[in-house]
Amino acid sequence: MSALESLAIEPTVYYTVEEAADLLRVSPHEVLSLVESQRIHGVRIDHHRRILGSALLDLTVSEEASESAHIAEWLAASTSSLKSSPSAGQRERRQD
Repeated sequence: MSALESLAIEPTVYYTVEEAADLLRVSPHEVLSLVESQRIHGVRIDHHRRILGSALLDLTVSEEASESAHIAEWLAASTSSLKSSPSAGQRERRQD
């Protein structure tokens, strides 16, 4: 099995916090923070947490959508700001 195949997230598999951290390339503490903040859903089995692979996949999709939305908002604000502000040449002429 290649390194990439070993990092494939299976939607129907329950992962330990450590396995989820390896798949997401973050610390186990970060995975617990994501579960506690309800950004990903985890279940408790005895004293251990398990995270369904589909929850990890949903996290990446929602993060990408969120990032795209932030970029779109920034671009819209920047574009309208550029349209409403006078150009450097106009500012120099006003000072004359």
